[in-house]
Amino acid sequence: MKNSAIRMAILAGSAVLLAACNNGGGGGNDPVPLETKSDGLRELGTSIGGAGFLVEHLDFPSGSADKRAKAVRANAKALPDCNTVTGSATYNGGAKDRDFKLLDPPVSGLRVDFDGQLRVNYEQNDCYGEDDSISEYFRADGNLEEGTGGSSEAAYYYYSAGSGNTPAYDLNESREDGELVFRQYLEYLGTIERLETPTRIVQAFRLSQKREFFERDERDTKLSFDLGDSNAPLRLTTTSDSLSVEGSYRYSTGFSGCKGGKVEVSTPSAGGIAFTDSRPSGGELRLRSGGSTASFTFSNDGGATLVINGGAGIVVTPEELEAALVAESSPCVEDNNPL
Repeated sequence: MKNSAIRMAILAGSAVLLAACNNGGGGGNDPVPLETKSDGLRELGTSIGGAGFLVEHLDFPSGSADKRAKAVRANAKALPDCNTVTGSATYNGGAKDRDFKLLDPPVSGLRVDFDGQLRVNYEQNDCYGEDDSISEYFRADGNLEEGTGGSSEAAYYYYSAGSGNTPAYDLNESREDGELVFRQYLEYLGTIERLETPTRIVQAFRLSQKREFFERDERDTKLSFDLGDSNAPLRLTTTSDSLSVEGSYRYSTGFSGCKGGKVEVSTPSAGGIAFTDSRPSGGELRLRSGGSTASFTFSNDGGATLVINGGAGIVVTPEELEAALVAESSPCVEDNNPL
């Protein structure tokens, strides 16, 4: 998948992901609107396009800070003394047998090499510059673990975060002369499993994530989303020229026209969605939320026919389809939501 045309097509809009939305908390349970062509195109970008969540997890989260992102304004808090470390971060690793329960079919007792980290009330504060005018603060808690196993013909990978119902989190803050200039909070709970063969990549997600970002003179932003649920994971299969997806996702934002909700997504055509020259060229994507449905049937000219709630087919031109996939005009993208 790393070099496939599909990855390039989907990632085209990923620089403006939903990570810039303004309302955190758990992913929304209410239905999203699926009544118009605009609704269908919005959710196309949210499900498999550049405004969505699957894009980001084609490569797995590291939990490290990304200061190109924005962050949420911090509450007043006394920082620890400069150049101090408190709490603990315990690393462990080795080999063990692990069950890959989210994949279909599941795999039992696979030998994996793993690395783990348990952070317990870990805090680190470093200061720089004249009179320690610049400070970098990091706080973390919870379990993180990843591992690999199998062979070049069937390579397995997993990532897990948190324990039970308790998520793992990272917090990064920067201050200059006592003023907060950057804050990023990342919270993870759940598991990702991946199988890679010479011809396909299969991924299964049961993951919740919350993000809060703030950067001085920029918008405070929040987002939360879930991939999969307690009934079934969200599964994504890719080859060099096709994509299949099955499961549900839910999200919560504060943008007008993108409040979020829970959506079931599937690709019912045999072989999923076909791609030619980085564009969908066949197959179907079906979206269901509450009692509403939106189905895209892709054509070999790069366009599609959209059917809302079983009604008449709506023509989606190649230009409209591409714009939806790269999120050029999505209400779920920050640049399309003025302050």
